[in-house]
Amino acid sequence: MRSPLGTEIEPIGDGPPPAPAPESEWILLAKHGPCFVCQPDNPGGLRADLYREGNHIRCRYVYPPALEGPPGHAHGGSTAALLDEVMGAAAWNRRQNLLAVHLEYDFRRPIPLGQAVLASGWVRSDGNRSVKVAAEIRLADGTLAVQATGVFAVAPAMFDKPFFG
Repeated sequence: MRSPLGTEIEPIGDGPPPAPAPESEWILLAKHGPCFVCQPDNPGGLRADLYREGNHIRCRYVYPPALEGPPGHAHGGSTAALLDEVMGAAAWNRRQNLLAVHLEYDFRRPIPLGQAVLASGWVRSDGNRSVKVAAEIRLADGTLAVQATGVFAVAPAMFDKPFFG
């Protein structure tokens, strides 16, 4: 099976993503619209770069002081936003014109400001009208900080052009 991006799609699974390939092998995803997470021109946004590595989406990110929640740590909403974007990109890598209809987050460890983390997203299953996805953020030492799952539903009327590709 081929994704809308023309790449081969490997089998889907519930497990965590494999260890990432070297970042030099990651493919930068296109920016889209005034996105809060990925648009570099959005002064209040995260300005994150998302990459495709096979069937996984990766994002190396450092939370700045402006995204502080608990003292010295990232705000939970900013971590949820990043994982929403990573899961959405994973879903769009499978099929386009989808939007989030259900998202769940489990916060396991606080994310320190100023330290690089790795967000990864992948497709768990692809149904007739929706795609189930999962994502996680790991700290620099590999500790799992946040896990997320989501359902993205087919909604072609909401989009007049593809976002990722």
